[in-house]
Amino acid sequence: MISQDFDEALAEYQRRFPDSPFFETWIPREKFLQAEFDGTGSVSISREDGGIYGVALGPNPTIPSDWKSFSIESGSRHLVPASFTLHDEWDCYWAPTIEGEIDQSEGVTDREIDTFLRTNAPKSSVYPGDAEIVQWVQILDEGRLVAVAALCRWQSGKVVISSVATDVERRGQGLGKELIRRTLIAGHQLGEKSLCLGVMHQNESAQRLYSAMGFKKMHNFTYFERR
Repeated sequence: MISQDFDEALAEYQRRFPDSPFFETWIPREKFLQAEFDGTGSVSISREDGGIYGVALGPNPTIPSDWKSFSIESGSRHLVPASFTLHDEWDCYWAPTIEGEIDQSEGVTDREIDTFLRTNAPKSSVYPGDAEIVQWVQILDEGRLVAVAALCRWQSGKVVISSVATDVERRGQGLGKELIRRTLIAGHQLGEKSLCLGVMHQNESAQRLYSAMGFKKMHNFTYFERR
């Protein structure tokens, strides 16, 4: 089955992966090109992204010749042609938001957040001033920033979690769990039923944190770009 209709492709993805909001989060409707589904459970999704970016799922997905870059489930990366170069391995997770109240009345400046991220999480994907940021969720201790995360409006319109960081000198004290709890509450206050995030596969401590907080892994990917 090959579909160029976003709603039809989304429905088929959800039929195959009923507990995963990956498609609706990472594939913007206006950038969707087509999706190919086969009888083995494999899926190949094409979208515009400065060229054609692909997502390949399942045991035997098609890798179209016009893909400029793509993420393929890591168990199938042996199928990737030699014309592509491996860059990163990453995982995507989701969790339902939760009801509650958080007090964010005491905040810090964008400059303080920027400095905190560059010190404690220099590979963060977003920084203050980026257009997609909806809200920063923070933990302060006696007025000092000790943990922060961003809620961002992704291209699909869905809100995702980015730039999760805790003070390197305070790790192991439960700040990560409290930060994620607050972030899930903040997402609920924004009207979101669930939140997704991506994390580097080698970041085992972050993956343990997300699993402990009820996040479910949707897919484990390896990212490739054409040589």
